[in-house]
Amino acid sequence: MPTSNTLPRLTILTPSFNAARYIGESVESVARQAYPDLEHIVLDAGSTDGTLDILRSHASLRVICEPDAGAHDAMNKGIRRASGEVVGFLNTDDIYPAGILSIVGQAFADDPSLDVVVGRTVVFEEGERGSRRVVVARDHARENGFWLPELLFGAPGFNGRFFRRRVFERIGEFRNDYYISADRHFLTRIAIAGLKARHIARTSVLYRLHHGSATINAQARQIESIAREHIRMAIEFRGTTRDQGQCRIFDAWQALEGIKLVLADIRASHPAKALLDLVGLFRRQPLWMLRIPRFASLRNAVRRLDRGPEAVSGESLS
Repeated sequence: MPTSNTLPRLTILTPSFNAARYIGESVESVARQAYPDLEHIVLDAGSTDGTLDILRSHASLRVICEPDAGAHDAMNKGIRRASGEVVGFLNTDDIYPAGILSIVGQAFADDPSLDVVVGRTVVFEEGERGSRRVVVARDHARENGFWLPELLFGAPGFNGRFFRRRVFERIGEFRNDYYISADRHFLTRIAIAGLKARHIARTSVLYRLHHGSATINAQARQIESIAREHIRMAIEFRGTTRDQGQCRIFDAWQALEGIKLVLADIRASHPAKALLDLVGLFRRQPLWMLRIPRFASLRNAVRRLDRGPEAVSGESLS
């Protein structure tokens, strides 16, 4: 075990709102890390379901209770108040595996030039009698977690990443105008900037799949909103990068999200809206159909990175 004076101070930020069902296990997973220089800040938007009573029972927590404009706004407030040299983010329904923070802290201590540490994300679901089953494991190993197609076409595993404070000074905070996708936007900015990252071959977050998940189920409930944000994001980044390879990836992503938007309209029985969005797709990208093989290839390449329970055989899901 590394000695305390070799490890950087670490701050974990948890945005919270009416999370009583799972937050106790989440904050306990941080406390049991036994990390020698740790700050855990929970930013609660005014819970009324007993969340605050649970948080009060954890004396080591710093709880800030005030209104916010969503999770990313709360995360920005936390960044400004954090005292750690390294910052991580944990959802109220997710868990850190035992000992991971010391591994992360040591990676930063070993390399002062390192900006980001990226670990494996394991998505799990709970069965009867508290049993847990791995749904999918994502290593995020390619290009040390910043392979652009995975950031755009896949699930980036944001909460399994840890950031040196200077990253926020250089890249900026989360963009609140991307209400759903601000974390994806943030990671894409890091990828384009070429900051130094290191992948560790360890699970760094256990991501709980359940019906109330604000992030996973947003994909099902808000397909249209997500697609519109992604289209806007693709256009924004396409206009700021000079790398032609990146441009082609953003073009392909924009075409895919445009198709998703039209299909969402059709499934919602909004033919007039579907026609308008199809016209918009042609206006933005007259040759979008030529990009279908490109985005299909990239999406399939990202999907092939997903692995099953065998990837984490023997690891504890607690």
